[in-house]
This record gives sequence, structure tokens and C-alpha cells, in this order.
Amino acid sequence: MEFVRQTIEINGCKLSLARGGKGVPLMYLHGPDGLADWPAILDTLADRFDVIVPDHPGFGASEAPAWIDDISDVAYCYLDAIETLGLSGVHVVGQSLGGWIALEMAVRSTERLRSLTLISSAGIHVKGVPKTDIFIVDPEELARLAYVDPKIGEEAATRAGAEKYQELAILNRIASARFG
Repeated sequence: MEFVRQTIEINGCKLSLARGGKGVPLMYLHGPDGLADWPAILDTLADRFDVIVPDHPGFGASEAPAWIDDISDVAYCYLDAIETLGLSGVHVVGQSLGGWIALEMAVRSTERLRSLTLISSAGIHVKGVPKTDIFIVDPEELARLAYVDPKIGEEAATRAGAEKYQELAILNRIASARFG
């Protein structure tokens, strides 16, 4: 699947996003590791949807302006991005940190949202369910823990440990700590 990368400005924040596919808009919000590549799940979604994948502020190629202090600020930024892009009826899919952001978006406004799908969402506290401290566990082990299927977990761990992603992984961890 081919995707187009673009940058939009939201209240002084340069927000980088990848976009591909055709159909009803779907915003995919990534987890704390960011998305260095366009994964296969997005190809599948792009068969039926106009998939929009922003780099969270401070992640990837997006800037982190001083006014964004926490997850609620990121949620407002994305609600403004949806408006700036002229979208309505948006399906929002959030994974981990992205799930937390998606929840915060829906709490603030559902006006332009059609549905909310959470994948292993952060920000939800369930009594008796242990939490993993993403800043103590090394990135490769964290990647393994993200998948029930050990084979997929090993593939993710290999990607997380790849040399070409190390600098980006550090920047993404700093942004995760700042907003989370």
C-alpha cells in the first residue's frame, strides 16, 4: 500500500501524518514506540478506509510545542487536526498510549467521531490486573509482551532492537514520559 506523508499545523504544532487508502476516515493512534514503518494492519485497514496515522507530538517527525503538557493536550490537538483536515464520521483506533489519547478525545468531543476502538489501551485501570512499567522493561521485551502470539512478539522484538530505529526509539520514549 502506498501512503502519502504530509505535515499540518495545529496551533503552532507541526504534526506529521501518513495517509493511505480510500473510504470513510479512520485515524490510527500508535503506541509509545511510534510507527517507524507502515505495518501490515494498516494495509488491511486501507483496503476499506482512508487511514490517517499521525506521529504524536514529540514522536517521529512531529514537533512537541510547549503548550502540550499531557495526554489531554494531545487529545485536543487531534480533535483540532480532525477539524483542520475537514473530516467527520471518523473511526478512531488507538493502541496502548494511542488508546489513552483516543479515550481522552471521546471524553472531550464525539461530534466528528463515528466509533472508538481500543487495542491494549493504556489509561484504563482494572483492579487486579498488573501493569507493566514501560520505562523499566527494555524495548525488545516490551515488544514481546505486546503480543499473545509468541512468534509475532519475537518479530516485534527484532524490529524494536534494530539499529536503524534506536534514535527514534529514544525520542519516542522521552515523549511518552513527558505526556504519560
